Amino acid sequence: MAVQRLTQEQKQTQRLALEQQRLLGLVLEKSDAEMAEFIDNKVSENQALEKVSDDEDNEQNPENNSRAADERRANDDSVNENSGDDDAVAWYRFIANNHSRDDEYFAPTAVSEKTLQEYLADQLGELELDETQQIITNAIVGNLEDSGYLRRSASEIADDVTFNDGYMVDAQQVEEMIKVVQSLDPAGIAARDLRECILLQLRRKPHSENVDLAITMVDKYFDDFAAMRFDALGRKMGVESSRLEEVFKHEIRRGLNPYPGSAFGSRNDGNQQVTPDFDVELDGETGRLTVTLRNNIPALQISESYALMNDRYKKSSSTLSVSENKDKKRIQDAYQRASMFIEVLKQRQETLFNTMSAIVKCQQEYFYSGDERDLKPLGQKQIADMIGKDVSVVSRAVSNKYVQLPWGVRSLKSFFGEDINGASRHEVYDDLKKIVDAEDKRHPLSDDALCDRLKELGYQLERRTVAKYRTTLNIPSSTVRRKMAK
Repeated sequence: MAVQRLTQEQKQTQRLALEQQRLLGLVLEKSDAEMAEFIDNKVSENQALEKVSDDEDNEQNPENNSRAADERRANDDSVNENSGDDDAVAWYRFIANNHSRDDEYFAPTAVSEKTLQEYLADQLGELELDETQQIITNAIVGNLEDSGYLRRSASEIADDVTFNDGYMVDAQQVEEMIKVVQSLDPAGIAARDLRECILLQLRRKPHSENVDLAITMVDKYFDDFAAMRFDALGRKMGVESSRLEEVFKHEIRRGLNPYPGSAFGSRNDGNQQVTPDFDVELDGETGRLTVTLRNNIPALQISESYALMNDRYKKSSSTLSVSENKDKKRIQDAYQRASMFIEVLKQRQETLFNTMSAIVKCQQEYFYSGDERDLKPLGQKQIADMIGKDVSVVSRAVSNKYVQLPWGVRSLKSFFGEDINGASRHEVYDDLKKIVDAEDKRHPLSDDALCDRLKELGYQLERRTVAKYRTTLNIPSSTVRRKMAK
């Protein structure tokens, strides 16, 4: 009986750990506005959770107004850790706000963020597709949900292209182009269901025995996998269930995103009204950069009544009736879920703060100058390694997050860019604009000529990439520029 009870407790602990990781991933990618609604729902669902009132907040944080910003900042290499109280009234709050709630500085700001469709269109522009293939891929991308999934069938898309665009295509042609779109970034895009989404991402991973096991689990035994029946999976695959749990933990849960389109702005957003999550300020006298995580979400605590009842049941040694046992389970379950949610909020804030601090460290020159040319090539894996998290965590942490700088608001995703022969895309943009500005307006340079000029500067780029960059900078084609000069 003791062994059975221990096994049950271990499984319960594992279940809660998985639930906590799932919840953390969910809250990381939410904006503060979404978090406010999400928290309200959680408080409504769980009577053990309650918001800290303003009076309690000031009482527990007597120096809130004068020292709030100092409680959650990073100067150079220092990162201050904050911790909560897990006793009877367990509560946690990140205080990172040195501005009044009524300060106009907090007003939402309009910013433009690239949509998933725009991001995919950029990549498709670099492929050698004929006219029909371009029409089909555009239709596929246009039918993607914001989550990244493709819910319409190949035959339905084929009908759309035939009737709306006038190109006679069949489902097989659409299927071939779906595979092309699925080969783009982010991995898992244009999947028809969760199973395909996970498989697309797994098959991009470096080959290993564990990756093969993960693919087999998802591909051959998806129902058991989805229900996390590792014992059944172990019997069917002839592998120890404990190993399959480890494979799930390291190859799937930590490294994959079930909603690959979630890191991008919605196509309906246009210029979004956003409230920045961070401030980065430069002290002109000391030259010190300060990162501040704003305090935009409410503080939570476990209600005193639930804390006292939970404590009473933990200390009680008397035999309980059936109804008392039910009440005990209800109280403990609510208390446990409330504690977990408070801990998840703590982890969210820590992860966000550490991510922003790492970005500032990597892009320090830009934060001093404000000059786009000072942005360095930066990948999310580099930030993930710095903060000791998986790339998928960083991807969620920078999604829908913004920072207020002295010269404006910027999305966190904009600090990432590929390495182009040791330079960032912004430097290429700057040199491309200089070349066009200096050209003979009566004989403007073609995209091939622009490509050659950039190669002379050390940028090894394809003509179609140069054409894409020119379009991004709103520079007309050479033909249009020639007409404009007349």
